[in-house]
Amino acid sequence: MSLDVLVCINGHPRSHMVLDAALRKLPETGAKWRVLYVQAPDETVGNARRHERTMRLLQRAEESGAEIVHLEVADSGAAKIDYIQACIDAGEDISHIFVGQVQENGLKMLFKRSTADRLARRFGHHAHVTIVPLEGAVAKPGFWSRVNLGVFTWEHVLAPVVAVAAAFLVAECVRAMLPMIMHRINMHNIALIFLLACVIVSLRYGLLSALVASALSFGVINYFYVVPIGQFNLSTLTDMINISIYLGAALIVSFMGGHVRASVENARLKERRSRALYDIHQLTTGADNKHQVLEILDREVHKLFGMDVAFFMPNSDAQNGSVTFTRYPLNTELDQKDLLALQKCWQQGQTAGFGALLGIGSSWRFEIMETGQGKYGVFGVHIPMRARLDPGFGQLMTSMADHVAATIERVELMNEMTDSRFREEREKLRSMLLSSVSHDLKTPLASIIGSISVLRSLRKAGRITEEQEDTLTETALDEAQRLDSFITNILSMTRIESGEIEFSTSEHDPMDSVRTVLKALRPRLKDRPVKVMGDTAGVRVMMDSMMTTQVLQNIIDNAAKYSPEGAAIDVTLEVSEGYFRYHVRDHGPGIPDDMLDRVFDKYERLNKTDSQVAGTGLGLAIAKSVMRAQDGDVTVANHPEGGAIFTLHFPYDGSERMEAAQ
Repeated sequence: MSLDVLVCINGHPRSHMVLDAALRKLPETGAKWRVLYVQAPDETVGNARRHERTMRLLQRAEESGAEIVHLEVADSGAAKIDYIQACIDAGEDISHIFVGQVQENGLKMLFKRSTADRLARRFGHHAHVTIVPLEGAVAKPGFWSRVNLGVFTWEHVLAPVVAVAAAFLVAECVRAMLPMIMHRINMHNIALIFLLACVIVSLRYGLLSALVASALSFGVINYFYVVPIGQFNLSTLTDMINISIYLGAALIVSFMGGHVRASVENARLKERRSRALYDIHQLTTGADNKHQVLEILDREVHKLFGMDVAFFMPNSDAQNGSVTFTRYPLNTELDQKDLLALQKCWQQGQTAGFGALLGIGSSWRFEIMETGQGKYGVFGVHIPMRARLDPGFGQLMTSMADHVAATIERVELMNEMTDSRFREEREKLRSMLLSSVSHDLKTPLASIIGSISVLRSLRKAGRITEEQEDTLTETALDEAQRLDSFITNILSMTRIESGEIEFSTSEHDPMDSVRTVLKALRPRLKDRPVKVMGDTAGVRVMMDSMMTTQVLQNIIDNAAKYSPEGAAIDVTLEVSEGYFRYHVRDHGPGIPDDMLDRVFDKYERLNKTDSQVAGTGLGLAIAKSVMRAQDGDVTVANHPEGGAIFTLHFPYDGSERMEAAQ
């Protein structure tokens, strides 16, 4: 593995000189290179301009093809040495190392070797180490810049007052329980009680509240426990020393507690950001449209950054040079500098706005949202004036913009795949329907036309007998009824899938549907016996009578098609276990086991290799859809004694029977 060039920088104001030296060397090597940025824990505290300058430098390196590695450690020199050694141990061939060196003054120059010299001595035999002199040193942040004071509210004022009051009550209880002489001897323990109150306040509410608690406790001790009692005065040098020591200890404890609390808050912030990133990934994974993605991201990214965020999606005229954007949220406001930075970000495909080389002066930072398939929009974050950012903020924004682009790309691809699947399914169904129409509908039409033509010819010739006329008329009528059944099924399935059919359920006598079906199918059943069994006296079932009649007709007609001539069809009506059921059994060969789960699929009959039975393959599919729309179901099984048995299930609690009986 080849790395070739490694550039080591920190937050020094002239770190760009190290980067420039590496960029001049790169054309000679034509190599892969990496920038190692080592940040001290408090390096960027209290200096907003340093944040922006460092972010620009890292962005410039990234745009030049560098891989950015960001480390946050206290000892930057040791971190650089350890990192380079780890790269060498991993098999990366580093040929050039660029590092800056600050000229030390005084005793440091005599007793402490610089990081650049340590790198040269340690890795000089392995790589060419280029030391770039840097003038000046990194300014240390001020004392107050190191302390995260946060937001000071009335709660932060009330808390130290309550804590000092509680300490005073505890001290008075101690004085009441101890003899006066013992209380005088152990007077210093009183100060410890108030000092404990300061510690608790500093850890819970931060530095400012702790300072208030220190001042209050100092006054209470001086007034109530230092002679002269009841006055803010110190009578002896010993008392002055004791109270001064207490005040100093209280202030030190306050500062230390405030620092600990600030560290805890920073750790919580990092944990909250990590959890937010995970939640964003999980939530956007389940999104199925762009609007839902943007809604989730707007909510979650706002929580992640704690700032106002917005997404700018280009309109259709974006490719014609006149770029306009749809904003999300819609109430996002941008001034002229912000709009200019937004346009530059989109046109040049680079970071613009705050902390970037493009769009300087904007209070927004814009990141392009793009993948290998193209650009999808711009992601923006509004940077408040007092925001405390670190150089990793830019990388976090870039990662978030890439995630948003990848999510939008995934959603669009899913929608395209869904549309393609629908188009393919529609084309498949259209082809199957055309095949059905061309074969199954043409057959009855041919029979009708043939029968009527023969009937007409025989009548003209005067050679037709009454028996022949009845036979031809009956044939034409049967085929016309079969054609009507085919067309009815096709239209019914189309209306069901489009949602045009509105089911109207009410109480009906289940025998009415059976009688209607047998009457309609009488010409087609001919001499085939139909046995109706079951006691349904007083039973009233909630159903759509018209649609249920069509379902029952399709199933009985299906039983007639697939059973031998003259074989009986059994129709059984049953009430049991909270259901009313129609059982329709034929005495045919039954259904192959591998087809039981597929008989209710649309056009399934067309998949059979035999086509001796005419039909569109929609009858059972219609039955399934109609029964589900009525909160019922239809099932099929092979009867143990032969043949198939179809069962229609309707919910039934028996109350209809009881009301009818009364």
